[in-house]
Amino acid sequence: MPAGARGPSGSAPPPPDRLHATALPITTIPAGELFHRVHRTTHAPVFFGPGPGVPPTYRFDSASGRFGVLYVGASLNGALAETILRNPQRLMVAMPEISTRSATTLFCECSVRVVTMHGPGLQVLGTDNAISTGPYEPCGEWADALWDHPEQPDGIAYLSRHDPDEVCFALFERQPIGFTVSETRPLPAVLHEVAAILDRYGKSIASGR
Repeated sequence: MPAGARGPSGSAPPPPDRLHATALPITTIPAGELFHRVHRTTHAPVFFGPGPGVPPTYRFDSASGRFGVLYVGASLNGALAETILRNPQRLMVAMPEISTRSATTLFCECSVRVVTMHGPGLQVLGTDNAISTGPYEPCGEWADALWDHPEQPDGIAYLSRHDPDEVCFALFERQPIGFTVSETRPLPAVLHEVAAILDRYGKSIASGR
């Protein structure tokens, strides 16, 4: 830390050497539970990114590129916060940010076991909540370390950076885990619902094109 700096560095620590032998704090999501995803309408609703040959892009993308990751929220609120509310100082959300996206609900026909990377789970694992709010680099290392863990979890549960009351999931591209689309709705078709969620955050939709 630079001389005179106050507080932590802001970056989560890397996975500790003991992680491989640590009993993971696992949350089991029952089969059929709905996950929420907000995505560009031109993109597939089920996408394990970043894609072949593409370097790690988002928070828990594999640092080694050995597997893809699907990002979803436990609620539509969380999914919207993580996509169209990434600039907290902006009070208005431009209509193109909404009109180009869709909301999809997904489910899995089997239970999904995720590592609880929030609450008491942080101390069990040996990290802190910078895993949800800080730089991405150590997060990709954590994804790889948890992928390799003997308990073979299906993904990670973490808190939304933009609304820490909301739980989000980074789900690993493992077999035989597969996800089925329950429903896909263009956001303009549910504009009243979107506007109500934005209002909860003190935001509104900008008029005009």
